[in-house]
Amino acid sequence: MDLRRLKTVFIFVLIGINIMLAAVLYSAKNYKSEEKKIMVENLTYLLSKNMIFIPETTEIPDSPDICSFYLEKMFGSDEEMLVKFLGEDYIFKGDVYKNGGNLLRITGDEFTFLRETPVGEISDLTPENIEKLCRTEMENLGIMADVYAFGGINYVGERIKAIFTVRQEDMEFFDAYISFDVSMDGILGVSGKNIVSKIKASDSNTPYYSVISILADLVKSQELEKNAAHTIVSIRPGYYIGKSEESYRNILAIPVWQIATDRGHILHYDARNGQKINE
Repeated sequence: MDLRRLKTVFIFVLIGINIMLAAVLYSAKNYKSEEKKIMVENLTYLLSKNMIFIPETTEIPDSPDICSFYLEKMFGSDEEMLVKFLGEDYIFKGDVYKNGGNLLRITGDEFTFLRETPVGEISDLTPENIEKLCRTEMENLGIMADVYAFGGINYVGERIKAIFTVRQEDMEFFDAYISFDVSMDGILGVSGKNIVSKIKASDSNTPYYSVISILADLVKSQELEKNAAHTIVSIRPGYYIGKSEESYRNILAIPVWQIATDRGHILHYDARNGQKINE
């Protein structure tokens, strides 16, 4: 057979195979899409009979493949954190540690630090200026500013609370946060969770447990009041730290589904097995 003719035949065979593969993949994608549509319709019907509603605008995400993470406390142990914020000459009074007018309260992994004298200068309390000021303070305190995403500001009286949450690969750590109290005088205090210092991915990825199965279990939830209507306003994959051990190394952040309702319920489910996290 002529070599040029053989080459032409081979090219057409490859094109035919690619067309067949594309058709198979397209068919599989449509099948999965149709399967999910039917499952969502059945789920919506089941929940609505139990006065739990999912608006059409609320997206039910597909299950991502995502790993767990090992973290460390950014200020180390409680003793190290006390020295970091108050120096060596602190005293314990009531439920707070004090050095002069500086106060530090530690509750588990949560902390609140209030300054006697505000730090930093800010001429205009715009969100951009506030974020810049807070990120400078993060660097001064040794906080990993690059893993924190600015979540905006809340007004508390004459003060402003700037909120930052930890993100990794566009996924949020739902219970890892830092917030700063800001006024025209500068930063008055900082509070949050004594995490995160280092982020290290675990060795293996874990497929997320189907959120459709988790949503179906809401009909048995003890948190949702009976004989009352509930509307699901948010369904999000992310991470959850929970209560860490006394050691400040190798704290495990697990993949979770977060479900929020219009009545203020925020529920977290372990995405590895679908079990509710009760903390």
